[in-house]
Amino acid sequence: MGSLESDLRYALRTLVKNPGYAAIAIATLALGIGANSAIFSVVNGVVLKPLEYRAPGRLVMVHSAFPTMGFDKFWVSAPEYRELREWSQSFESLALYATGQASLRAGEDPIRVSAGYASAALFEVLGVEARLGRVYTEAEDLPGVEAVTVLSHELWQRYFGSDAGVVGRRVAVDGVSRTVVGVMPPRFDIDDHRVEIWIPLALDPNNYPGRASHNYYVVGRLGEGVPFEAASAELENLLSRWREEAGGSHAPNPEGHPMFLTELRDEVVGEARPALLMLLAVVGLVLLVASANVANLLLARAESRQREIAVRNAMGAGKLVLLRQFLVESILLALLGGVVGVLIAFWGVRLLFAAYPDSIPRAAEVLLDGNVLLFSLVVSLVTGVLFGVTPLLHLSATNLGISLKDGGQRSTASSGRQAFRRSLVVAEIAVAVMLVIGCGLLLRSFWEMQQVDPGFEPDGLSTFEIYLPETAYPQTSDQVAFFRDVSASLSSVPGVESATSMSGLPPRRRLNANDMQFEDLKPTPDGPPLNVDYWQFVTEGYFETMKIAIVAGRSFRPSDDGTASPVCIINETMAKVFWPDQDPLGRRVKPPDDSVPWFTIIGIAKDVKQAGLEEETGTEVYFFYPQTAAAVGFAPRSMNVVLRSSLPPRAVAENARRVVWERDASLPLAGLRTMDEVLVDSLTRPRFITLLLVVFAVLALALAAVGTYGVMSYFVAERTSEIGLRMALGAGTRRILKLVLSQGLLLGGIGVSLGIVLALVLTRLLGSFLFGVTTTDPTTFIVVPLVLLAVALVACFVPAMRAMRIEPVSALRHE
Repeated sequence: MGSLESDLRYALRTLVKNPGYAAIAIATLALGIGANSAIFSVVNGVVLKPLEYRAPGRLVMVHSAFPTMGFDKFWVSAPEYRELREWSQSFESLALYATGQASLRAGEDPIRVSAGYASAALFEVLGVEARLGRVYTEAEDLPGVEAVTVLSHELWQRYFGSDAGVVGRRVAVDGVSRTVVGVMPPRFDIDDHRVEIWIPLALDPNNYPGRASHNYYVVGRLGEGVPFEAASAELENLLSRWREEAGGSHAPNPEGHPMFLTELRDEVVGEARPALLMLLAVVGLVLLVASANVANLLLARAESRQREIAVRNAMGAGKLVLLRQFLVESILLALLGGVVGVLIAFWGVRLLFAAYPDSIPRAAEVLLDGNVLLFSLVVSLVTGVLFGVTPLLHLSATNLGISLKDGGQRSTASSGRQAFRRSLVVAEIAVAVMLVIGCGLLLRSFWEMQQVDPGFEPDGLSTFEIYLPETAYPQTSDQVAFFRDVSASLSSVPGVESATSMSGLPPRRRLNANDMQFEDLKPTPDGPPLNVDYWQFVTEGYFETMKIAIVAGRSFRPSDDGTASPVCIINETMAKVFWPDQDPLGRRVKPPDDSVPWFTIIGIAKDVKQAGLEEETGTEVYFFYPQTAAAVGFAPRSMNVVLRSSLPPRAVAENARRVVWERDASLPLAGLRTMDEVLVDSLTRPRFITLLLVVFAVLALALAAVGTYGVMSYFVAERTSEIGLRMALGAGTRRILKLVLSQGLLLGGIGVSLGIVLALVLTRLLGSFLFGVTTTDPTTFIVVPLVLLAVALVACFVPAMRAMRIEPVSALRHE
């Protein structure tokens, strides 16, 4: 311990006496370790940390599917849930829930919040109690009883100021007065829906929704000792019973409508897992590049200390003693770099999630906890050992003996050590090429996503959502009048061109997948299922305001009211799917309800993206809001108002609030933003992954450039005498420049070639993250290597210029 303490004091004195060397080494390691700590904190919080429920490993989600219709994962109907609860022996408990939005008012300003409509069994299934008060009971989860609600911890803090007296208080939720009975613990949620308020589902046990209404999520807790495989097998066996007892096209069955389980953890993490593991591998490579740089730095420093090391060896210090000294110094550097790296990780993660709060699931659980600190410590120690032993590997007894001779310090940089240092630089460049190529592919992919035509013109459009509660707007005519008046008032504002409303906001909205009847069109085994992906209810001027082209037929008119024959408009994809090589105009469709009239197709609209810019366009039918309200008696209560104007966003927001609140001050305006922002938000996750990979690729590129610069600088310093002699014998500056640059470009060329080979192998893993770009995209594989060679050339240029300024006489006199 005394020797170790002595080595530690010596290492500290050495670092203090060489602050430049220490600062460069610590900063390099801090960047590498900080990047690893940051990404591991995300992986730990999202993938590794258990869900914050009781015995989370026993929690599963139940899904249905319609494979013949192209739906591999679908919602569950209420009758399916009830039958599963009654028939299954594998579950300790089951719960049903749906998610959406709700209007909340408890003070002056109403707000729109994310809502969970859940059966009372949900809290029992998850095994979580309220932090304040209680959760609602089975008796309160029925229609016609006292209305109650439960708040999330985050909403309680944000909107109610952490007031403990909120329990027992009455609040208005969608116009209904409810009693707050409890506040949940921090971060309580289900499947990362970010629910802020919980409301009893209140299904009537004597009048469940129809079997065709697949609107619910089902979460279950497996019985004690029941394995996942056994529960899955039982569910498959129940399919035959469903077919026999339920019957009909929507009864679960193995071929057309199977049911299956997924673990709740997998459901929550979803597509984020492979992306995060990829990023963890990427930052591991960045740390290797950083370690190679520090190893090169220590090699150069060891060579400058060979006389000192030789003296210590001659006085009895064996290789183990020298190894311990190097390791103490390197581990000290790594630990200092780790401390700075953890600080970088802490602030980096905070800034990242401040900019992209909805980029990944379980973002609230990403913390720099004990697991992350332990990971950072282990990474620091391993890194310190890896680059710490490197200098000693190239110190032989012969070299140490030569170092004691006069001039030995300048003559013992063996070809083996130089080859090793250059190999490290080649490896750095290869890794940088691989990462930058991957980054280039993702950047091109993201660019291609942004170039996708959403089907409408977003420039100048702004939007917000309004929900009309049944208590204040009991009749559909009241809803029609409200949205008509709002559109007219907004259109009269100077600078506003037009305003309209729609039920579903593109380019990413929830799938409807509604069955429909088609006149003179019968289902066939090889034909498309008679099901439409999206229903869109629109008010007057929708296509004109959104600038969606009508490619055939006509748009809706004010005369298409309740007294007119029901009409609808379909999109291009729907026309191609159901009437290929035919004219769909004049044909009729209708919802599968005998009480609903047929709708005549009067127009075909240009396709609009509804499932996301990167997804295929689905089938879509447009209904005229005033007509369906009057003729069918149905009109969605939640509508998205859109207006086209030349006003700045702030002025649009002020006018929107004024117009709406002049009519009803109890209505919150949700999601008030421009349509450009809506498009940007629809690409949050790919932007998040691309941004991180760009940061890490640029970091690897910078480290590779620094490593190349360091090796070439040492090359020039080592060969100062040779360069001076060449110049004394007549070699011009151009020849000296060529000598240095050729050495650097040789290293760069080998590293780039190796990096291309590695990229061809490893970019195959990026296939699932790419859109509109192949994993062997020629442009990326040509441009990136040229950029890396240019970076290597620039890194060599400064040492080359230094070599050109060497005075021959001074160099020879020094020798």
